[in-house]
Amino acid sequence: MTPDFQLIFPSAFENEAQQLAHRLQQIRHQVGQTMGKTPRKISIILQNQTVGSNGFVQLAPRRSELLTTPPQQNDFQDWLNQLAIHELRHVVQLDKLTGYLRAPFFEQLAFAIYGITLPAWFFEGDAVVTETVLSPSGRGRLPSWEMPLRTNLLSGSTFGYQKNYLGSLKDITAGYYELGYFMVAKLQRDHGAGVLDSLMTRMARNPVRPYNFSRTLRKLTGYNTRQWYQKTMDELAAEWRKQEVVRQPVSYPVFPTHEPRKPESWLLPQALPDGRIIALNQGRQRVPTIVVLDKTGAQQTITGTGRQTEPNFSYAAGKITWDELRRHGRYGKRTYNIINLYDLKTRKYRQLTHKSRLFSPTLRPDGSQIAAVTIGWDNAVELVLLRTEDGKILGKYPPPGNMMLQTPAFDATGTKIVAVGVTREGAALIEFDCTTRTFSRLTGWQSQQITRPSYAGDAIVFKAHYDGIDNIYALNRTDGSITQLTNVTFGAFNPSFDTATGRLWFNNYQSDGYRISWLSGITGDYPLAAKKPDSHISYFKPLISHEVGFTPVDTIKQQIFASSEYNEAKNLVNFHSLSVDAGNFEDFSAIQPGIYWLSDNLLNTAQLRLGYRYDGDIRSSEYLASATYQRYFPKLTLEYHNRGQVAAARISEDSETGLTGLRWREHVTTFRVDVPLVFYRLNHTYTMGAAVATSYTSRYGLSEPAFQDRFINRIRFPLHYRVYAGHSVRQRALDIAPRWGQHLSLAYHHVPFEDGITGMRFSLRTSFYFPGLLPNHSLLARFSYQQRSGPYQVANDIPLVSGFDQLRPMPVDNTLLLSYRFPLAYPDWSIGPLAYIRRFRGGLFADFQNVRTGHPFRPRTFGIEFRSDMNFLRFYLPNFDVGVKLIYANEAGARRRVFATYGIGYSY
Repeated sequence: MTPDFQLIFPSAFENEAQQLAHRLQQIRHQVGQTMGKTPRKISIILQNQTVGSNGFVQLAPRRSELLTTPPQQNDFQDWLNQLAIHELRHVVQLDKLTGYLRAPFFEQLAFAIYGITLPAWFFEGDAVVTETVLSPSGRGRLPSWEMPLRTNLLSGSTFGYQKNYLGSLKDITAGYYELGYFMVAKLQRDHGAGVLDSLMTRMARNPVRPYNFSRTLRKLTGYNTRQWYQKTMDELAAEWRKQEVVRQPVSYPVFPTHEPRKPESWLLPQALPDGRIIALNQGRQRVPTIVVLDKTGAQQTITGTGRQTEPNFSYAAGKITWDELRRHGRYGKRTYNIINLYDLKTRKYRQLTHKSRLFSPTLRPDGSQIAAVTIGWDNAVELVLLRTEDGKILGKYPPPGNMMLQTPAFDATGTKIVAVGVTREGAALIEFDCTTRTFSRLTGWQSQQITRPSYAGDAIVFKAHYDGIDNIYALNRTDGSITQLTNVTFGAFNPSFDTATGRLWFNNYQSDGYRISWLSGITGDYPLAAKKPDSHISYFKPLISHEVGFTPVDTIKQQIFASSEYNEAKNLVNFHSLSVDAGNFEDFSAIQPGIYWLSDNLLNTAQLRLGYRYDGDIRSSEYLASATYQRYFPKLTLEYHNRGQVAAARISEDSETGLTGLRWREHVTTFRVDVPLVFYRLNHTYTMGAAVATSYTSRYGLSEPAFQDRFINRIRFPLHYRVYAGHSVRQRALDIAPRWGQHLSLAYHHVPFEDGITGMRFSLRTSFYFPGLLPNHSLLARFSYQQRSGPYQVANDIPLVSGFDQLRPMPVDNTLLLSYRFPLAYPDWSIGPLAYIRRFRGGLFADFQNVRTGHPFRPRTFGIEFRSDMNFLRFYLPNFDVGVKLIYANEAGARRRVFATYGIGYSY
């Protein structure tokens, strides 16, 4: 605990937490200077059990979470320092705009206003500007980070504001981080350091004004959002063209070449003994796959890979190794990085390690060992040597000063390993001697993003950006001189030297992805000592004078803050917001408008909900309370509802009407235990789980006392069971659905503890996904079956045929739903400020009901559908799926034979 922050962390992370706490106190005032705001106290959770590298700030509840594991290709500074500056700037933004809306009632409202009012490019771009100005590094200093935008502008791909901001499925576009960095930096460059303070202050005075940001921007600058975007792009294009003239880049042969299609990359090219090239193929038409290419560019698929924290693989002696993400089956934030091995001769795959935290594996030239970087739960870094045969660890070697190690590589003899070392002083090339087990530094600390070093004879080749663009350089190990080898237009990466031919292979970035280029040797024409000045367009430099300079952390004299064990029991209840829903905004159909008081603890293990809603369909109030606890392996949920109910009952056989309406109220208490499990393996995802629930219902207030003797006042502990399992292959970016997938769910409900009440409901649901006739097409077959009796007789627990409410009534025993879906076009259309359409999709469907032997096999309904993927009102999220179904009722007696249904869904 510090005066201004509460840090929550595992005990193993004590040392790193102390340093971070000291740094947070140092930068607290600096990080909000240009907005005229100092962030108020916030809780920060240090999440060290995940191998991901990220962070976020949220309200409802107010907290920040930092994923502490450093990435393998970060910039040249301490990871937690960069993360702290970036995320603390988000805290400043929140406090500046909606800081007056606080717990226990208004945090969700504050977060909603923040998300609706500020475009994502602004709040992320502003945070990138801050991390760049207040640190010796930051993404604004990296040519590789701005490269996609620079490439598009220099290649003539001048996309409009919405396409560059909201993205595209057919083109590579600048992300909103990059876009926002330049637009926010230009705003400060042109209008001074106080413009952000003025902007946010004006917006905070009118928080619900339509188009608040764009109108305020126009008031301060004379330009609305779209016009400011265009002004920024025009300036950048002019500056980057000047840079290109000064640099005079060289054209290199690229391969494979193909006709323009969707973006595609061939990463990390390495030569095979027969002269072919092995690479990691990534594209929107396929999942990441290791492939072999011949001289014509024809490729042979070796194996698909699963999720990776960074693209990575290594080849040697007929073997391939790569790292891959795994997750704990129950806890999604407990993840691992394991090492895989594939033998090209036997075509067999093995997972060498389990529950490990190993990164960037590289093979020894004879294939007998693997070197990798391990990062412990306390962020302790070690170089690890493993035996390829069985994954046994042969040795662990911590680098001096716990410097971060990145992307190691063996030399041709297998006795030395080169890697990138990163500390607060910058980046350097580090060499490990396998014989003496010692580290040595080959270069001085540099303000460079150095990546992927590898040996090339007596030299070491690597990527850096000394001339302002990412290029390949060579270090002469004899005299320590550095020579520039390439002078590409946009960026060169991932060098690999072929000792057999003396050829240097590398990735050459193009507007549609990373291609492969080569040099005949490693003799450069551009000695670093005589190089041209750095030509990088550093947008941030005029802003440095607005900020207090960067101050490094003093690890010797820093204050030691008192720490104590976090008492979860005392912090389970944390009411923060009044809401119109209990918290499920993932599906329109699941939203139940009302008024709810929400409590979520900081560790996301406990939720409480108190609520009221009015059901207009039956004109009745409902009161509810729920509690969920999910720290342990099963997820436990307890719910209480007091609600009204309506039904119809027969008065007597002689009655003219036969039926009368009944009303009553009931207390329903439900207890549920869930065990949801998810696993990854290569490019496959497996899900499984089980749930059991019971309830107690007490009814009162029957509207017709004459029915009291037939009325069931209590239903004691009916039991509900559900088990499910599923498998799907990882989707490609353009896939409508998984190419392969199988899902099965079984549910059973019965009343074992009630005398005089018998009945059951059993349901089976299955879904099968198959590849379509063309890429990205999908066929879905979904069969469901149910049996019901007693009180469950009229309730359906399986999907129904399309347009069911327009058909003549018929009991449902089973349904078979067939759907074939396919992409139609990728228009990237902007309909003014109202909508942006990425993709149109089409579909054919046929729905069968009560399929059985001896009956005609014909659909009850069939038809076509037309859908679109879009964004509304220039909001980055949510993504909307809007569509229409044209349905034909294939039976006599339907209310309508041809009719349409409309649907809208959304996702985050």
